[in-house]
Amino acid sequence: MSYINKQSTTLVRVKLTDIGREQLSKGQLTFNNYMIGDSEVDYNYVKGWSQFAPTVLGGASTGEFLFPEADGNTVRNIFSKVLRPKDDNPFLSTFLLNQSNEFLFPLNQQSNIQLIKGLVTNEAADRGFFSGSSVDVGLSAQTSTKFIKESGTVDLSKFDGSVDLTPYTQGELVLDTALTATSVNDYIVFRFSNPTLGNNTGDTMTAATVNTFYNITEISGTTIKVDRVLPTLSAYSGTIITYYTIPGGDEPSDNYYGLSSLAAYWNTGTLSFDSSCDICVENVPVWNMNNVWVENLAGQYKDSPINYHDHNLFGSEQFAGTKQYLGYNDTLTVSTTGTKLDSISYMDPFQKGICVLHYTNSCISNFYGEQFYIDEDTGKLLSLDIPVMWHRRNDVGTGSGTTLGMRFVSDTILKTTATNNDIEYYDLIEFSGMSVTPTLPLVVGRVYPQLKIVVIDNEELLAAMSYKSNRNYTLPDLTGELITSVDGNCTGTLKAGESLFMTYWLSNNGTGSTGTTTVTTPTLPSQRYTVLDNTTNSDKDVQFRVNNLGQLPYMRKRESVDYDGYGFFADNFKLLAQVVDKNLVSRPDPSKWRVIDFTSTKITDVSGETINPILFENQNPNTTGFILTGGDYGAASATTFSLGDELDMSSALNYGKMTFGDERLFYGNIRTHIGATIYKTLFNINIDGATISSTSNPTFGFGDDRYVSEIGILDNNQNLVLVGKLSRPIKLANTTTASLELTIDF
Repeated sequence: MSYINKQSTTLVRVKLTDIGREQLSKGQLTFNNYMIGDSEVDYNYVKGWSQFAPTVLGGASTGEFLFPEADGNTVRNIFSKVLRPKDDNPFLSTFLLNQSNEFLFPLNQQSNIQLIKGLVTNEAADRGFFSGSSVDVGLSAQTSTKFIKESGTVDLSKFDGSVDLTPYTQGELVLDTALTATSVNDYIVFRFSNPTLGNNTGDTMTAATVNTFYNITEISGTTIKVDRVLPTLSAYSGTIITYYTIPGGDEPSDNYYGLSSLAAYWNTGTLSFDSSCDICVENVPVWNMNNVWVENLAGQYKDSPINYHDHNLFGSEQFAGTKQYLGYNDTLTVSTTGTKLDSISYMDPFQKGICVLHYTNSCISNFYGEQFYIDEDTGKLLSLDIPVMWHRRNDVGTGSGTTLGMRFVSDTILKTTATNNDIEYYDLIEFSGMSVTPTLPLVVGRVYPQLKIVVIDNEELLAAMSYKSNRNYTLPDLTGELITSVDGNCTGTLKAGESLFMTYWLSNNGTGSTGTTTVTTPTLPSQRYTVLDNTTNSDKDVQFRVNNLGQLPYMRKRESVDYDGYGFFADNFKLLAQVVDKNLVSRPDPSKWRVIDFTSTKITDVSGETINPILFENQNPNTTGFILTGGDYGAASATTFSLGDELDMSSALNYGKMTFGDERLFYGNIRTHIGATIYKTLFNINIDGATISSTSNPTFGFGDDRYVSEIGILDNNQNLVLVGKLSRPIKLANTTTASLELTIDF
């Protein structure tokens, strides 16, 4: 690539020289003068061969050779060859001169140099674990080894409750066939089902079912062990489900998805670099996910002698700085004192955790440009398709949702963080076409276009995306009000000046239910706290309810005659509550959450059956019995909630046991348009043939036409910092003016 290829038109090739790049790196790059060169012009030849008179051939074009072929035809446009501009480009050897024999001409900042700023956009490839992912009609899993390690099927009868108790509790499962491409520490995700729904096989993931991740701790033949107890489903013999395995470890993007091409992009026989400089040239097809928790969850505390680990030992702790940087540590203050809302609950403003979605790997290709491009007018939005059962999806009604997945999209109103760094972002909101409130979709996170990351800050969505939570469904918020103490003065739940934090837990007792969630696999309680402040002068009790109707599309009553097998169900509804004096402490103590069981026939219809979601979301607390009295809160039956016990949290020396934050891969798809800002410096050089009358080129004869083959731009120290080469020399006569444009992008 030494010479410029033949061009039908004059083209200027432009390059910063080594000196120019050095000056740029020091912040000292300037453009002060220009010069016009003809270093690669031999005036004895550029006129055309003398034996072919231009008048005979119809006139020769400027700067071209003429060549007769064997058939008598004359080939035109055989131009003088010009070398491409080089990084270490030599100084021009010959120059065109003006009438004063000068070859340096000043650049006028107004007329010669122009700055052009532009934005180019493109659509990024759809990346994620699903092909043609459309949560509108259902997802379809990518099953090639580019995405997963392997897949298979297993009969639910194999889930017989087997466990290994050393060194910590592990579930055991005998698969139908042995894993061959999967290793210890990889993950296995099961797409559960039941006899009512039937087999859940194939790659289509339309069915709204419970899908859960497990960390593989041991593989021996067809037997695997996983990080926690598996559900007991042996009564479901004959129902077949699909499983997938995906890579584990801290850096699967490099160690699996980019490993096949993790190599140097230079000739190692010519150039030698450290192996750490090797890079991935593969299109990594999935995104990273790191869930960051900065507070112990309700009931998560050290309980001697078990010594459960706290949030400081969760995975992804190295992303806590990102939470700080984005302003999520700035707790909003909610005050209802003196307003009509002083007895109404509000959602806890403290951000316990966030999910950071990012595209981090060793690939050198800049697949996402300089930023995500979001534009309302052209409908260019960022979107996430996530295989969760979202409680606010607008299916046909409570208990009727059958399609898995929810879409979240970027809003179109640009905002900035409240902290001093003023980082730009767009809200991440529910796709209005799938929201129960299409005109007011819920905000669940933020899209940071310049940082090229997405943050999910809705802690319920964060819980459903966690590998440890044992559920891929979300739960609606609770709302509540202060009421006069049911049992009289001085008996209320909240004394004057106290506050109540509450959330809830849908659990299964395992005695009469044989679903995908049993006593051996309890789920993470709702992660959004509802708060009530008693700003009155007397004791108060609390009445509460699910915050609205129609937000349980995936919950089922299993004993219903029209039970279809989709979704999830629960045997028990348990309130988690804690009274706090904010004058003494600002946050609830993880070890002081009380569990109050509010399960009754008012929400189950029949004693011992599963909860009826229609009854559960009833907005009248007197009908459901959802009133928390001082007697309920202080009763002996209101035990202390231990998340470590219920969810089999990591403890003692078992630091390798999977816990929250250990997720590394975003199990979903992301689509976006990308943009890049281009700064273009445009040099307009006009060369007047009447004033540029000669050249220092030794082949030039006085009175000949002049030819231009190059333009040099110099800084204020007369260093050649930029050079432009023409694809062919152009003629400059006494009566002509040549206008040249040189452009370089930054």
